[in-house]
Amino acid sequence: MTGAPGRPEHRRAEVPAGRPATPADDLAARASETPSATALSWDGGRWSYGRLDAGAAMLANRFRARGAVPGEAVTLCATPGADAVAALFGLWRSGCVAVPLHQRLTTSEVRRARQIVMSNLHIDNYTLHKTSGSAGSSVPRGVQGGIAAAAGGVGRQRRYSGFPEVGTLILTSGSSGAPRAIGFTRDTLAASAAAVGRRLGLTAADRWGLCLSPGHIGGLALIVRAVMNGSSVRLWPSFDAGAVVRSVLGGKVTHLAVVPLMLRRILGRLGGESVPPTLRGVLVGGAAASRALLDEAWAAGLPVATTWGMTETSSQIATAPPALAREHPGTAGPPLHGVEVRRDPAGVLCVRGPTLASMVVHGPGALPEPLATDSEGWFATRDLGRVDRDGLVWIEGRADAMIVSGGLKVSPAEVERVIETLPGVREAVVFGLPDEEWGEVVAAVVEGDPRRVTPAAVDRHCRGRLVRGRCPTRTVVVDEMPRTWTGKVMRSRVREGLGPGLGARSET
Repeated sequence: MTGAPGRPEHRRAEVPAGRPATPADDLAARASETPSATALSWDGGRWSYGRLDAGAAMLANRFRARGAVPGEAVTLCATPGADAVAALFGLWRSGCVAVPLHQRLTTSEVRRARQIVMSNLHIDNYTLHKTSGSAGSSVPRGVQGGIAAAAGGVGRQRRYSGFPEVGTLILTSGSSGAPRAIGFTRDTLAASAAAVGRRLGLTAADRWGLCLSPGHIGGLALIVRAVMNGSSVRLWPSFDAGAVVRSVLGGKVTHLAVVPLMLRRILGRLGGESVPPTLRGVLVGGAAASRALLDEAWAAGLPVATTWGMTETSSQIATAPPALAREHPGTAGPPLHGVEVRRDPAGVLCVRGPTLASMVVHGPGALPEPLATDSEGWFATRDLGRVDRDGLVWIEGRADAMIVSGGLKVSPAEVERVIETLPGVREAVVFGLPDEEWGEVVAAVVEGDPRRVTPAAVDRHCRGRLVRGRCPTRTVVVDEMPRTWTGKVMRSRVREGLGPGLGARSET
């Protein structure tokens, strides 16, 4: 990473010959340069970089002693805390492929994740489970008493020999279908960290609040970025809007990275309190934030930075710092340094650059394969959008979600934005339903207070703002839609579960 005013240049530690570089090497370099600087903090405690590196080294030795093999995928599903972060870096240090999972996944979801990545070893809050060899033996208690190791089965070991530089796998959220595993090298994560640091002017004095799970690319990227920049991470056992607000008001965090649902809950707990100038940025991504939510955040004094990204691109592709986001509401900002974005003839945004992932595993039993790009290295995102004359990226929906009704193309994202301006609506999901006469008709599932929001009210609101063919003809209002653990609406489940209930046309 190149140095900049206020940000010390980071020199990666020497990597032994024959071993790929990992973020654990960056941690070792940081611990060597600033061993007493705060790496992690939480209510009642802190770890320095020296202590975090020592903990990672100790766990790496224990993992190897219990059968961890370089190149083997090891899943990690533990409460976000110092122990879990040390285990993550310990896996990298041992040469394993680290697969952090969201801490609130169910047993069946963890099992499916392990099947996708073919993990024989699995770490949770209490033990390290092993499928092959002797079962049930425990590793001595890890740093601060948390990470140990036992058995429970998911199939044969897989080494990612075709992708020797890949050291990390992250599962996609599965909000639009079945989850996949995406593979990253250390250099890919480092390129993202450098580009985000440059865009936001990050320094070693920054204190990031970890609201997203390390099992989400946004959470993992935050931890890696902090180590590479020498900044600190504020930990909570899980997302708690009240705890986050207390840290913000107390000046304990300078930056947050959240999804829209988290932002809404933070606003609810802020209660009109003045936001201190110590809070320099609130990155909002993971899903589209409505204009109403952004306006509310700006009115509350939150320095919102809007972003666009995805797992396949190591988190952010484009980011608008707070001032730019306020000046151009709704933009995702310019592409990060070194990242290119273009629109193809069908309106799909394509990305090229050093932050692209290397590998993908499409499901249980599937072999790892390179991330799909064209001959020039462009990755098609499936997001529709445009890049304006000022270089700002604007997202306009999903290519695979376009509705064709009576020959008219309807963008679900456009209709959703209109519905979400109706008072009382929290979020809307729009999709097409088969229709013998029109081919497809526009349907909407709306999350809001059913006492304030009705199908008829949605219909009147849309008719005043959209041409008739783009207005929903079938609408249902619900208290809450199914969401992933990151707060993203599970669109496929909404359609499967609530679509049949939209068979009759809305009364108007």
